[in-house]
Amino acid sequence: MNTRLPRELLLGALLMATTAVAAADPAHSIRAGRTALDANHPQEALKAFQRALDEIAVDPTRYDSDRVAALAGKGYAALWLGNEHQAEYSYRKGLAIAHSEADRKTMAVGLTRALIGVGRPREAYDTAAPYRNISHEAALQAAIAANLLGWNVLGAEDLKDAAPDGAYPGPDWLKALYRYAHSYVQYGLAPKVNVGIHYSSDIDHNINQIYSADVLWPGKLLSDPQLNPTFWQLGYQQTQITDTAGQVGLSAIRGGWSSTLNRNWQYSVNAGIGTSGHWTYGTVDSQLYYTPADSWGLNLGVDRQPIRTFTAVQNHILVNTVDAGGFYRLRNVGTVGADYFHQAFSDGNQRDGVVIKATPEFLSLGRWPVSLGIQGYYRQYHSGVVPYDGYFNPRNYREAIGYLVYVQKFSPYWTLRFYSGFGSQTIDGTTSGVRDFFGTLSGLVAPYCAVSLTGGYSQIANAYGGGPGYHRSYIEANLSIPF
Repeated sequence: MNTRLPRELLLGALLMATTAVAAADPAHSIRAGRTALDANHPQEALKAFQRALDEIAVDPTRYDSDRVAALAGKGYAALWLGNEHQAEYSYRKGLAIAHSEADRKTMAVGLTRALIGVGRPREAYDTAAPYRNISHEAALQAAIAANLLGWNVLGAEDLKDAAPDGAYPGPDWLKALYRYAHSYVQYGLAPKVNVGIHYSSDIDHNINQIYSADVLWPGKLLSDPQLNPTFWQLGYQQTQITDTAGQVGLSAIRGGWSSTLNRNWQYSVNAGIGTSGHWTYGTVDSQLYYTPADSWGLNLGVDRQPIRTFTAVQNHILVNTVDAGGFYRLRNVGTVGADYFHQAFSDGNQRDGVVIKATPEFLSLGRWPVSLGIQGYYRQYHSGVVPYDGYFNPRNYREAIGYLVYVQKFSPYWTLRFYSGFGSQTIDGTTSGVRDFFGTLSGLVAPYCAVSLTGGYSQIANAYGGGPGYHRSYIEANLSIPF
């Protein structure tokens, strides 16, 4: 009997088993991931940390401490690549199994960064808060979340914890992040002058030119002084309307304030007086927000403005709007928002409608600071009477638009958003296809000013015009200068 072959097979099996054990070394994969991070190769690091987690899954109890390290590394690499959802999953899982205070702090700080990236600043602040007095980075991330929530007084205190001497004691990329956060917090607290320009033109030759200037300054009344100051506002707006029927101007002064009552309630009040020739009218623009969590919130708005067409101004037509609604966000799925509105026109017309928006979570594109998303938009209303006083007013109107949304961050200070929309609108039973394109470039020229530029082309009807073949183009520029 030949026993040599079984021995060779046995030796081969032992060799393969030994090789498999050596290969299944999560510590080696973790070291490879850290080396890749040091070499600025986050994609390779992500693969190495995932390989470590796969190896740990073979015997979780044996590699318990390695699992925490692998999850931390994977979360860090995912954040570097802009995949905040994957980072959130890793850090959240790591926080649940971390045993030491140092590991819990690492996971909490990473989770805070991920939550900020996916648009949940309230949860991010609550996650970082327990560690902001013992961790410079936790305090820094808390300040960023506070700024996004409009709690800039709280954010300024967190920045003091992050850099007690005014110089952040960390690596260069965190020092740059500190400067970015400091700029936005200080901008949010500073008095400022806002200047705006709007130009629009449609197929009916209705041209609107709007010029505005407002002064805003902080105060201590009506707001929670530990969160944000009350901002008082005083401004002036000049509107020039031109169409085939003629030309008319509107002038208005306005004043008001915005306030943060507590961590759940915010509101703004803005009212004014406008004139056009011998016509004097009142304007209102007020909003109330209740947002107890990142996942849901409610809003109430009141607005009173003139219709911006020559004929409507000549007929002294104002529209009074009340809207109420809210939003709900399902984690890692998307957000749905809905608003009901009622409009009462000064010519006796009444209008009731609803607006619904559905926005799934955006997709981040690898290592580039680019995100893609989609949004569904639906609007419907019914008007009680159909007079003609110089504004678009069908008895029944419905539109449904699907948007492709492109978002790119050129730096921590500058963001471009572009919407490409295609859909249909139905006007008193007649349906036609429509398109809607618009984009906004916004940023902060720290510490000098904030800039917002918007432009668009739309075939969707609005309060000033509409119907088959209707289209409108517009541009806007806003400059906010702190002083």
